[in-house]
Amino acid sequence: MDDRRQVARIVRDYLARERISREEFAHRTRLGRSTVDKLLVGLFSDRTLAVVEGTTGLTLRGPVAAPALPDVAPGAAPAIGGDDAAPSIAVLPFAFMGEAGAQDWLADGIAEDITTDLARLRWLFVIARNSTFTYKGRAVDVREVARDLGVRYVLEGSVRVAGARVRVTGQLVDAGTGRHIWAERYDRELADIFAVQDEITRSVVAAIEPHLYAEEGFRAASRPTGNLSAWGLAVRAMGLINKVGKRQNEEARRLLEAAIALEPNYARAHALLAWSAWWAALCYWWPDNAEGYRVAARQAAKAVALDPAEPWARMAHGICLSTVRQHEAGLVELRAALDLNPCFALGRTMHGWGLLRTGRMEEAIGETGLALRLSPMDSFAGIYTAIHGLALLGARRFEEALPHLRASVAGFAEYFGPYNTLISCCGHLGRIEEARDCIAARNRMGPPISVGVLRRNLAGFAHANVFIEGLVKAGVPE
Repeated sequence: MDDRRQVARIVRDYLARERISREEFAHRTRLGRSTVDKLLVGLFSDRTLAVVEGTTGLTLRGPVAAPALPDVAPGAAPAIGGDDAAPSIAVLPFAFMGEAGAQDWLADGIAEDITTDLARLRWLFVIARNSTFTYKGRAVDVREVARDLGVRYVLEGSVRVAGARVRVTGQLVDAGTGRHIWAERYDRELADIFAVQDEITRSVVAAIEPHLYAEEGFRAASRPTGNLSAWGLAVRAMGLINKVGKRQNEEARRLLEAAIALEPNYARAHALLAWSAWWAALCYWWPDNAEGYRVAARQAAKAVALDPAEPWARMAHGICLSTVRQHEAGLVELRAALDLNPCFALGRTMHGWGLLRTGRMEEAIGETGLALRLSPMDSFAGIYTAIHGLALLGARRFEEALPHLRASVAGFAEYFGPYNTLISCCGHLGRIEEARDCIAARNRMGPPISVGVLRRNLAGFAHANVFIEGLVKAGVPE
């Protein structure tokens, strides 16, 4: 059995190193998806190994070059791929807390949908349902799962139905140590069971993706930059990007440039560099903001050309197009990012921003509101609340916008954009004293706010008039 695990590990490491999905591997080898799924957990025939060796150049039969898996002491992390291998996860069957056979299909459906949606994250290696469902009905130690399936993380959970309500719990576990990384509980009405299943699935996936990236960032941060692969550099940069500060943004761009130097065709690195450059330009952190936007546009276009199925690339490309007033083309790209990953909370917010700029206010509010529900902890320092508040302001729903805009100002102290929107909102609501305080705080951060500058900056965007109208009412000088 150890030899079989060793072979499975070599193949998994190959897929992670080459960034090949299970589906693409099955297509290349012509083995079929079910055969590949079995191979990756150590179930294979000699014929299967011969086909894989012929396709990949790996040595899998006879003496194998890779070292055997070491024994794992309790509490120690198992050797699951190299430090630079793509992270891997197994979604265990959710336990149904009720009468067997009654509604246990609901638990199976939620686990299967989560597996499917996680598989859309191309940076994450997801064990197929056929393999994980062999654990159904069994009490297992997640460290045993880690050794059997070769994964870093395990998602487990339960489903309980009581009358017309359902409760779903989920826990994300570090498979090597048994440490809980994330846990949440979802209570919903069962009026439309399939809508509930879909909502919970997307919420779970959107919630755990940032935690997975954070964990991978901690792994990468513990190693010297010079020892990191392009993947490790990109993961480390992602953690810095999420902090949205000027210093962190500069460091992230440096790491991403290093990643691209190592792997010039690494689409995710180009996409993240595009996003961080665009964000820096938005925040006036470039000496020449126009140049920042040009850098972002070039990197985004490059990322899309390298990999049209990379959600970050499509999002970055879309928001760059939107920024230069190519609204319809931008919306096509932003929508494509969500088609590739429906649980992409930041992508939802950017799509909402694009819709807002074209005047589709209610659609924009729907998207930015969904982003807030998908990412309720708002790890992106106020951007979700800022754009949701802006969309509400664009729709002249000023009372609703106010608390979101106040929260966005509190969440991001290094960017005066949210202050501008809050000042406009206060002007519309006649909160002149609050507006004056905001103007004073805003002016301490950079060049004094003026109606003329913002009128020029917002020209060509559908919400420009209502925004400027509020600034005038708040007493902002021309």
